[in-house]
Amino acid sequence: MPSAPCIALVDCNSFYVSCERVFNPNLEGKPVVVLSNNDGCIVARSPEAKALGIPMGAPYHKYKATLQNAGAIALSSNYELYGDLSHRVYDVLFASVPEVEIYSIDECFLDLSGFTHLGTDGLMEFCAKLREKVLRWTGIPTGIGIASTKVLSKAANRVAKKSVSGVAELLTDELRDCLLANLPVEDIWGINRRLGVRLRSQGIATAAQLRDANESLIKQIMGIVGVRIMYELRGLSCLPLEAIAPPQKNMICSRSFGMPVITLAQMHEAIAHHAARAAAKLRHRKLRTSVLGVFLTTNRFKPNDPQYSNSVTVSLPTATNSSQILIRYAKFCMSSLFREGFSYKKCGVSLNDLSSVNAVQLDFLAPAVDVHDEKLMEVIDLLNRRYGSGTIRFASEGIRQDWKMRSDMRSPRCTTRWDELLVVKAN
Repeated sequence: MPSAPCIALVDCNSFYVSCERVFNPNLEGKPVVVLSNNDGCIVARSPEAKALGIPMGAPYHKYKATLQNAGAIALSSNYELYGDLSHRVYDVLFASVPEVEIYSIDECFLDLSGFTHLGTDGLMEFCAKLREKVLRWTGIPTGIGIASTKVLSKAANRVAKKSVSGVAELLTDELRDCLLANLPVEDIWGINRRLGVRLRSQGIATAAQLRDANESLIKQIMGIVGVRIMYELRGLSCLPLEAIAPPQKNMICSRSFGMPVITLAQMHEAIAHHAARAAAKLRHRKLRTSVLGVFLTTNRFKPNDPQYSNSVTVSLPTATNSSQILIRYAKFCMSSLFREGFSYKKCGVSLNDLSSVNAVQLDFLAPAVDVHDEKLMEVIDLLNRRYGSGTIRFASEGIRQDWKMRSDMRSPRCTTRWDELLVVKAN
């Protein structure tokens, strides 16, 4: 007889800030914020920074004085470090639980249905030990919420984040009723502010009221997704774990420039760099692309400057993940888009119609896949994995890359760069 559904949500606490604190313990207990691309907006806050009233996504320049007066520390995003530590956290979880669904860089769902024989206390103890294991092996603190559905486990995680143990469960009717009666409808997973306004206009202000609402009304407001959320709040699982992620169908590689780009030569370097990054991601995920898109835009936040944006999409003769081929097509597309007299803020590539490397439709009139090119890509990927990203790159990507994203306050990439390894000194 199958066991009752039991799902846990593991959420890393203030993940970007926690990653920074792993290699810099001096940040513990201090207000810390992590900034977005080009140090523009605040994308992560420590609990101490939240206590200062710093909102998520706020422009850094508006709160710079407040942060400095409070002795806060601002850091540029270090995505290479965050990605590596995320993989390490998930490695621990995959080794501890049979089924895991990665939801984001700092959240994942665990299927604990096979552990229900332990009882509620046993499940709590298991998750507490798992949380301790993640902290000990990676240095990342987490919160774990346990419930019978995904939506309820997200709600339980909110309680876990505020508890001393870092673990909370919503497995009994009493606990569920108490929490849902006090949970604003906008705080439910899958419901944004706009939907919250529509629900409140119908007298639905809490999770409990949504759970008990009329199914036809919810379907009218939110569609079938809303009905599933309603049933999940009732403890009926409608969103099973996806242990195997669905095949990816598209990808975008783009970054804002650290300085305005005004020449075609600079733009060619930037688009070649994005195309090479995208190709490397395709090879890592064992995918190829059949459609390449290229776009560029000026800075819309400077309305007094001349504005221009454009994009173009091309179908490739044969699906590919070759950096050389994608760079060649991307530069060709950029030449057709670029216009003199503008200060550009951003460009990028989009890859669509992705397919597995094992299922590529060949073109009778196009050249076959170049075996020598594939071997070259393998060697480049191997060297970049071994010695750090960017160790080997194409000349068309540029040498100095003055246009690259600003990251003046970035911490060392201690786990992925040989020249940035942590230095330990002993007396």
